[in-house]
Amino acid sequence: MRLTFWRGAGGAACVLMASVCAFPAKADVPSAPVPVPVPAPAPEPGSAPLVTPLHDADIDYVLTGPSGQRLHQRMRWTSALWRQRVEPEGSATVMLTDYRTHTLMVLDGTNHTATVMSAPGEGFSAPGTPASGSWRRLGQGRIAGEACTIWESADSDRHPTTFCYTDDGLMLGAVHDGKPVVEAVSVSHAPQPVEIFDPPPGYHRVDPAH
Repeated sequence: MRLTFWRGAGGAACVLMASVCAFPAKADVPSAPVPVPVPAPAPEPGSAPLVTPLHDADIDYVLTGPSGQRLHQRMRWTSALWRQRVEPEGSATVMLTDYRTHTLMVLDGTNHTATVMSAPGEGFSAPGTPASGSWRRLGQGRIAGEACTIWESADSDRHPTTFCYTDDGLMLGAVHDGKPVVEAVSVSHAPQPVEIFDPPPGYHRVDPAH
């Protein structure tokens, strides 16, 4: 599950996205033509976690910022639509991501607008598909009363990152470079009403200028 920081009208918030966590590296300019990359083989079952939920979920996370500030954030997922709803604490902004169309809709509750753009990140793993990349299983954990498997990966600068994923693809916690960044405090497996993954009546769509 990707951790992407989004800055909108409600301030900075961490958007929990259903893909592998990746931290960008510095770009290098090649001095010679770059060959066409060969697709990597699919990971063997059990060699990497499922990082996209298989079932509906409603999770309350606590996010910890670089200075130790803590923020609650609610994430809801519908498996029928492959859509995610993220609500940062104390913000009028709600983020709706559709992973079938790869679009992000940012709802502004103050102005009743829905701004539509391409969803950030390219590493989405479909439900039931193990994550790509290199992973190492470290053991078992328990967060918010839920059993999860602890996996270690690394960002592009080789800083270690550990995650706790349930067998059905829920991320319950992440620690980056030895520092906790996100942890679930409550988890519900109740079916999610599909209407909450669309803008409410009365919102008007805004397409950002190119």
